Amino acid sequence: MEEGKENEGLWFQKVLVGIEFGPTGANEQDTVYFSRASGADIVRSALLARCEYIVLFCKDQNFAYYNSRVAKKCPNLGDRDLLQECLEDATRHGLPVIAYVQVQYDTSSWLAHPEWRMRDLTGKEIFARLCFRSGYWNFIASVVDELMEYPISGFHIDMLDFGFVAPYGCACPVCAKEFEAESGRPIPQEPTWDDGWDQFLNFRYRSNRGFCNRLVEHIRSRRPDLSVDFNYHGYPPFSWFSGQKPVAHGDYGDFITAEGLPWIFGHTNPSLLSLFMQGVRPKGFRQGVTSRGVFDYHDFTVRPESEIRWEVFTYLAHGSFCTIVDKAYYDGSIEPVAFERVGRVFREAQEKREYFGHRPIQRVGIYFSQRTRDWWGRMEPQRYFSCVMGAHKALMESHIPCGFVFDESVSLNRLKEFPIVYLPNAAILSKREINLLTQYVADGGKLLITGLTGCYSNRGQPLPNSSLTHLTGARLHRLLTEHSDNYIRFSKGLSGVAAALSKDVPSDWCLLTYGPIAIYEPDGAEAFGELLIAHRSKDNPWQYHMSADRVVSPAFFYNRVGQGSVLLIPVCLDGAYIGPYRQPEHRVLIRNAIALLDPHPLVEVEAPLNVETVLTADEQKKCLYIHLLAFWGTIPATASPFPEGRRILPPIMEQELPYRAVLRFALAVREVRALDQRTLLEKDGHNIVVTVMGAHEVVVVQV
Repeated sequence: MEEGKENEGLWFQKVLVGIEFGPTGANEQDTVYFSRASGADIVRSALLARCEYIVLFCKDQNFAYYNSRVAKKCPNLGDRDLLQECLEDATRHGLPVIAYVQVQYDTSSWLAHPEWRMRDLTGKEIFARLCFRSGYWNFIASVVDELMEYPISGFHIDMLDFGFVAPYGCACPVCAKEFEAESGRPIPQEPTWDDGWDQFLNFRYRSNRGFCNRLVEHIRSRRPDLSVDFNYHGYPPFSWFSGQKPVAHGDYGDFITAEGLPWIFGHTNPSLLSLFMQGVRPKGFRQGVTSRGVFDYHDFTVRPESEIRWEVFTYLAHGSFCTIVDKAYYDGSIEPVAFERVGRVFREAQEKREYFGHRPIQRVGIYFSQRTRDWWGRMEPQRYFSCVMGAHKALMESHIPCGFVFDESVSLNRLKEFPIVYLPNAAILSKREINLLTQYVADGGKLLITGLTGCYSNRGQPLPNSSLTHLTGARLHRLLTEHSDNYIRFSKGLSGVAAALSKDVPSDWCLLTYGPIAIYEPDGAEAFGELLIAHRSKDNPWQYHMSADRVVSPAFFYNRVGQGSVLLIPVCLDGAYIGPYRQPEHRVLIRNAIALLDPHPLVEVEAPLNVETVLTADEQKKCLYIHLLAFWGTIPATASPFPEGRRILPPIMEQELPYRAVLRFALAVREVRALDQRTLLEKDGHNIVVTVMGAHEVVVVQV
């Protein structure tokens, strides 16, 4: 459904911040579990925290928390109906209540209905996973039917996945029969990476989406006034394992919902997550979800207020609304400190409401290839994700506003929204994508291409030549993927394009750029820099991690095509930047590449690396809003003994420290002001120097 058409004026179109409340654990062996949960306490705490809506657990993996006729009710609630209790108080205050319904990992349904169980490729049952094509849909439909009898405002449907690791499903009798009827072949018993596997992956994608679409249609037919959203797992670090595509599984329901922190999920940076969702639904509504706890949803910690502020305002600055998950104590009681801290942040967000949700102005579009994720990343999707995430990190730390473009939904108009389109190791590109990129460049667009982009077929096999040779002006000689210890070097005395690209990178120095490389020969492009491979030594414990040996090709190819230009860097600078052998020069080279391709941006920001810049335009007021978001972490702890030391968690943020930033404008500026009265503004020629005191600031620029 297109946002704003059928459900115009619903609760999610007006909110910034809210809370999700649920239990910790699931137990019917004692009289303690969730016995003290109180709808009145939940609503009172939400109001104190300035929440604009509540997402309330109504059905999880074991119990219902309302008077259900079809799902087993939490026994310690007795005759009480927690949903009804919440609604009685929330309705008086105009507070929307969203019913949380969990799908996968539904242990009670799995135990009760063997015929619904998901099976792996060998036919073995997968514990707590339910087949999307089984009769389980009817059970979930009966749950939402009951909940629609209450005056709720919508549904949040959680855990629509096939799991995130092996074993892979589903190959139950229902799926086996339907797959063979559709494809004419049996379900593969292992990943085969051929036509049959391609059909099976698409079969899984349709299973997931079909379940969701049926549920949306079912709810719409009975209560068209209700919102519906699903927990989305189409973004990094999730891959084909979860059974979701980035775009196809993010565009149903009223808005897209995804989780950033806590760290237990691998910490998807809230900036990357917000931008990813924004790219999936550029004109839609988006919800970023986080936790009040430090590590996972079920620890009884409370994050520092400064860190909560940084994350909440990151979502809001990028145009998402934000939900904080609060898990009750085992007995169902509430931790007031969490609501006190959250409340202060939520109050500040509401005071700044008018500065959120405006049109983003983004200099770079990061190109995300679902096909590369599935067929080049295969069983190791992180080798592709590292390049995408490294590209985002380098741009974020360089204060270069960016967004995402997806192979599933790419169009010429979408490409043209960005002065530069950046393809970080997009190994697989279709003919349609290549044609669009070609037209984009011919019309004046700029491409930054890294790694093995365009060097693989639709099935993930190496091509004899790059599919982008006509754009790069470089001819592929060979791919080197068996060794990752590769190097870049600039000579002294460079001029022109080469000098611009090598700015702040030492000359005659071999920069380790860990990852695969492609060796090209110039075919019309200006080539410079050197790409080196490492020494090789047999029977050496360091034979796969050696120092630089010899030059094998140029490292950079710059080509003008039509009105546009293309810069090819056939190494994974981006992936290297977040790897174990990261170097600041990886980021510097990406920054230099952007400056070379687009030398005159609308706004240029100079600030510490830990500050992100988000640029939006308020068309009505003819203002630019420059959001400055600063994360200040403490010094990491000394590592634990090997090998546990490799698992040290990132630091938490306790303080908000002052910093200085310089804003340079391409347009004439009539007036500049900051929201925080503590922020200092001073003019330095055509530049504005700001001294910021907090985690979030908005510089308002009248043009």
